[in-house]
Amino acid sequence: MAKKNAPTQVQYCEPQETKVARYFGKPSYGAVLRISKESDTVRWHSSVAYHELLGYIGRTSIAIQGVQQQSVRGDYPVSATMQRLCGIFDRLLEMTASQRGVDLGGIVSVGVKQPQQQTQYREIKRLTIVEAYRSWSRTMLRCIFGLVEQALPPQQCEHVAELGQYLANAFGNPTRLDYGTGHELSFLFFLCALFRIKVLLPADEPAAALLLFQRYLKCVRRLQSQYGLNAAGFEGAYSLDDYQFVPYLWGAAQLCYDPPFQPRQLLQPAVFEQWRNDYLLAGCVAFVAESKEGSFATHSCQLWSITTLSSWPKVYRGLHNMYLKEMLNQFRMLRHVCFGQLMSFDPAPASSQLTRPQLGYLSVQRQELLRLRLEGQDPLDQPKLEEREEETESTMEQLTHSALVTDVSDSNVSGASVSVCTITKRGRLVSRCHMSGR
Repeated sequence: MAKKNAPTQVQYCEPQETKVARYFGKPSYGAVLRISKESDTVRWHSSVAYHELLGYIGRTSIAIQGVQQQSVRGDYPVSATMQRLCGIFDRLLEMTASQRGVDLGGIVSVGVKQPQQQTQYREIKRLTIVEAYRSWSRTMLRCIFGLVEQALPPQQCEHVAELGQYLANAFGNPTRLDYGTGHELSFLFFLCALFRIKVLLPADEPAAALLLFQRYLKCVRRLQSQYGLNAAGFEGAYSLDDYQFVPYLWGAAQLCYDPPFQPRQLLQPAVFEQWRNDYLLAGCVAFVAESKEGSFATHSCQLWSITTLSSWPKVYRGLHNMYLKEMLNQFRMLRHVCFGQLMSFDPAPASSQLTRPQLGYLSVQRQELLRLRLEGQDPLDQPKLEEREEETESTMEQLTHSALVTDVSDSNVSGASVSVCTITKRGRLVSRCHMSGR
């Protein structure tokens, strides 16, 4: 008896118009404010965004040790995506130059002699500067989402709205006319979200901190000086900096391996002027010295106290504790932070743990770069970098916090000239000491 043929199942192909309509029909409210009362800060500390943020800061701190910003050796790769992201800030700097404000130091004309007339003249000029900054902010908001869309790959276009909102909130508040660590935190959300959706890969971590973040600092410092922005959450002489914090943290991480100067030399003008373009911390100190009058002990008490510590890892630990307790616990700052899908306010999984980065070690990526350089290969070849990314990603998770030690006190070589044999030998020595409990 012949078997009946099974009815063939016809696969339904959904029309493209229906797919587009369903995609745009999804409810999406973008990044929104989630912290409205002080008790919400407890939920913030257990959120996905908090864990992702601290994890990203720690990974970057490990990756940039001993790496200079303007290295002639090419110590870190710069991908095509990174170059497009840097182009966003080139465009914003052009906008700032085209809307140059009025210098606050020379706003009194020679013909005005009466004190009352001088006061009125200053108020008029100040209003002109305020309107110029608000005009810049409106122009930035009109073009920022288009700039983000041009920098992202086409398959990541669904995240343009959230990423653009994080970036738009990173340039100060045009209503209050201020800038502070909350706006800096919004930019960190932007960077962290780029790594979460894999627009940037782990190999891009040094370039994100030393190139892209430096472009951002240059842009906001131009806004601070050109438009006279107030410091948000200003705490007087006891604060580390009126505007920034993370460049001090990452700047200390840079100096944790093979530093060219010690903490006690940080505030010497000859030192920070020499290294201001190579190390974030030296650049921050140079900017403070240019923008304030008097000694560091007077206007930057915390910055002055750093010079009393004996090593850069101790400086990093102190700044890291200060960032957790003083910055990420401030309700006044957190209530202005927006959370979206990429940087979510939902509770983090119970399995996720926060670990403090162990500095003074060569990172895994740095070891791989040195090995390829000693073998005569080009460590910054972009196609090979992408091929090695999947192979080293699992290794990074296992060895990030147990990278091999290179004792600078016993050997006066830099991180770029240490040999593979020395790394392997020291790696076995460290492993034996760890197992024996020494």
